[in-house]
Amino acid sequence: MSRAYRISVSESLNRVVQAEDGVCSRLELLPLLGREELAGLLAAELERRGFAREGDVAVRTEADDVRVAVDVTTGDVSVTLAGRQDVSLTAHADGASQTQGGSKEELDKLRGRALDKLEDQAKDAQEKLREELTLQLEGRLRDLKGELDAVSNKVTAEALKVRAAQLGTVEEIHEDAATGSLTIKVRV
Repeated sequence: MSRAYRISVSESLNRVVQAEDGVCSRLELLPLLGREELAGLLAAELERRGFAREGDVAVRTEADDVRVAVDVTTGDVSVTLAGRQDVSLTAHADGASQTQGGSKEELDKLRGRALDKLEDQAKDAQEKLREELTLQLEGRLRDLKGELDAVSNKVTAEALKVRAAQLGTVEEIHEDAATGSLTIKVRV
């Protein structure tokens, strides 16, 4: 009568998992001026708020690694957050064998099952990191939305002033910061 032996294989994996999450939107800018003029006003306002120009894109990286990019020609906004994490994982696979220590085929099969478990664990770690980034990004979006709305309002106000000057002589400008209203008196 043959005897069954219990065999066990253990595998470990050290990996850096990376994840990224982001959201895209567009600034609501009225077409009061030509595209180039409006892009210039938007770029200037973003630079006042700490953005750096990289071609047609104004970029700012926040202290919490949130990256905000605004295409000044189209008004497209991209807010992204990337992260990386070192993970050390271990997986075990058990089986039975007719020989002590198991045959090479049996050990390879168990090793394959252990490696599959490690890959699943690594995917789970990456998904968990992505979920953490999503929560962090959602928290920052509320603050950024208010700032980007303010940028849009400021650029629209400046575009109105420029357009008014193109139409005639500006006699009076009244801005109410509390309500956000703007009154421009123009002699045509």
